[in-house]
Amino acid sequence: MKKLILGLCVTSLAAAQSVNAAGALDSGRDMPKWRGATAEQIVGPCRFRIANMYGGEFRAPRPDSSPPHQGTYYLPVTGPTAFLAGGFGMFCVEATNDRITSALNAKYVDGRWQRYRLDGGPEFVPFEKEANARTVSMKGRNWTGIAYIEDDTTGDERRRARIFHFCLIHNVRALCGNAPVKWLADRKARSDLDRMRTILESVEFVDPPPLRGASAADTSDAPPAARPAQP
Repeated sequence: MKKLILGLCVTSLAAAQSVNAAGALDSGRDMPKWRGATAEQIVGPCRFRIANMYGGEFRAPRPDSSPPHQGTYYLPVTGPTAFLAGGFGMFCVEATNDRITSALNAKYVDGRWQRYRLDGGPEFVPFEKEANARTVSMKGRNWTGIAYIEDDTTGDERRRARIFHFCLIHNVRALCGNAPVKWLADRKARSDLDRMRTILESVEFVDPPPLRGASAADTSDAPPAARPAQP
């Protein structure tokens, strides 16, 4: 299966996150509060609202852009609210096991995250211990989230990062993406994970209006036949 990797270049650095003893990130947070959300956004077949926060803003792809369509949440890289990356992409996929697994570049099996194998053999293998792959809990308004973080284990150690992967599942669609949230070489630096998660938890999917003369059952998306295993 071809891996799907969509993200933006790593540029700057910020915020921090603790991990509980079970390996999953703390889920005991209250739902974040924000003053207001942007107008309705459209990325491919996904329709949703998302708040502009921390000096950032979401921009939908141009209507005439070539697929795959990807919206971008732009974030500041300087100043008091600076982020590690100048933003992150969000793309829409069908909410099937295969498409979500491809978007996440991994899947959750038997209590642990597994990645694609790159050199033959089984299609999926457990992440290396050094990758510290861990589930990230997310609270959706009208969606189910599946997310995790992983640490780079190859390449220049000075440029290795902690990467956050996510999919927000609503009926037959999922809004997915990934972004670096911490430089691993700087142990004292904060992580962007908490703020990234807060931004994403402001997402609210918008169902298309029913056609005249059609019932809600005729126009609403039916749940997909399969969903990825939840941590």
